[in-house]
Amino acid sequence: MIHNPQIFVIFEVGMFGTFICSLFMKQKLWEGNQLDLTFPGDQLYINAHRSGYKDTLHHFHTYAHSVSLMEKNHKELVDFFKPLHTIKLGVHRLCSYNFLKINFKKYFSRFVIILVKPHPNRLDVYGERFDRATPADYHTQWWAKNFKKKDLKKLPKFFLETMSIKEKQKYVKNKTEWLDNFDGIDQKKTIVFDPDHIMDSDLLQKMTGQVCNSLEIENFQIPYDKIQSFVDKNQKYLK
Repeated sequence: MIHNPQIFVIFEVGMFGTFICSLFMKQKLWEGNQLDLTFPGDQLYINAHRSGYKDTLHHFHTYAHSVSLMEKNHKELVDFFKPLHTIKLGVHRLCSYNFLKINFKKYFSRFVIILVKPHPNRLDVYGERFDRATPADYHTQWWAKNFKKKDLKKLPKFFLETMSIKEKQKYVKNKTEWLDNFDGIDQKKTIVFDPDHIMDSDLLQKMTGQVCNSLEIENFQIPYDKIQSFVDKNQKYLK
């Protein structure tokens, strides 16, 4: 059993999961890199991937990682989480609702889950941000199989972009529908957070305060004026 406080941020691509993880780099127990308050972004501009945040545990981030964990037995999972015994504060960026299947109570005594979930009428927007926040690779997408005999480069760019966005929107809706029907959520350990609320300093501060209070660790002040530039970059996706 690991007794050090752990924060599990569970979300789908495009829902500001890395940004939310980055905020907890201001908590005094954090021992990793310092937060870059300029949020320089990456080649895709709207991401927080260069904030300085690094995953606390390797191979604990993607959907594929969640599937791999499901295949491990109890001893293998104990060994997998073992490095966290020496970490004062674990902040984990879990980019798939599938991670909710993990029985965290079995391995952690102090943890909280931040479940990032957009409002139902905002799913199309987050599907679009999912598309814009990831590199375009049209050949791997489901709809592209209907164009196997064609050179995608010869298709109009607006068509490729539209089809890609539609696929991401469908993906987000399917995952949210799964989440709504999943009955394994530990309500006492879970804080549901609407990603639109990153633009409201009070709601963002309230969320981090709830996390810290739940873990019985010191609260911290979000330097909201300094992270405003990141919010501004994503203004078109926020309500």
